[in-house]
Amino acid sequence: MYRPSSGATHNMIPTEKHQGFNISPAEEAPKGPVLLMEKQEAHDQFHRGNPHDLTVLLRLTTVITLVNFGETAESWFGEKVTVITTTTINDKILSDLEWADELGFIRVFNPDFHIPCDYPVYKENDPILRRKHVLKCLKGMIWMAQKLYGSKTKILPLIKGETPHERRLCYQVFKHLGINYCVFYGTQYFTANIGFKKLQEDLRTVVSEAPNLKIMLIGLQSPRRLKQLPPQIVAAAGQRWIGEVQLRDVPWSESQRLYKPMQEEIDAALGQGQIPIMAWTSGEEVTA
Repeated sequence: MYRPSSGATHNMIPTEKHQGFNISPAEEAPKGPVLLMEKQEAHDQFHRGNPHDLTVLLRLTTVITLVNFGETAESWFGEKVTVITTTTINDKILSDLEWADELGFIRVFNPDFHIPCDYPVYKENDPILRRKHVLKCLKGMIWMAQKLYGSKTKILPLIKGETPHERRLCYQVFKHLGINYCVFYGTQYFTANIGFKKLQEDLRTVVSEAPNLKIMLIGLQSPRRLKQLPPQIVAAAGQRWIGEVQLRDVPWSESQRLYKPMQEEIDAALGQGQIPIMAWTSGEEVTA
């Protein structure tokens, strides 16, 4: 069985296990629909005074814009809205972003959760580059979780890797730090015409390898599709909500009212799928 070298994962994990990290346990992490929002008037009108408990997701590029306007998560969204920020942004912008700069914006904006230090990992990349980027993502996550220790912002780590060997690097770090909730970025399955079937297959593979992980999926909010995913998918982030609440077609109050049935439908769809058979046989081997 493949084992990463001692320098691959173990050397980047501090010896004081479980101490000094702001990492969210699954029990406190986001569940249900997560609304990907931008700094737009229609989005602002929807969340302001909304009677429902909203969870929103902001790209770091939007965070930077808001911070430059003097805003924080609380000043922009109020106390009731749960705010998640993410580095799953354009690769070119991402490549120019230093960890310290990312940390600076997150400290000022002060969201409830942050998805840190994304690096592009694509099937067409050289395997050596993919492995390098998986390790960088993990190292950045650990660094960010340490730097944010004692703050309000909890880290939600990304699961990365095109092969079982690459993903095993994530599982080893997750196991060492007691991480039981992560984020799977799925937007590219639709923007790059890969399709739902491949997304479904890849999520089933991840769940088979690490059945104890709860997962937030970015890029899909269709209840019909969510029903077909493993029950470990507990949160669904995206922009389908814009059409569902008829954001620009009806008054704001009506959009806010339309959110409730959408929320209930997504909540009902999550956790409805079947656990892949392989999860009963292969999970322990991979995460050990």
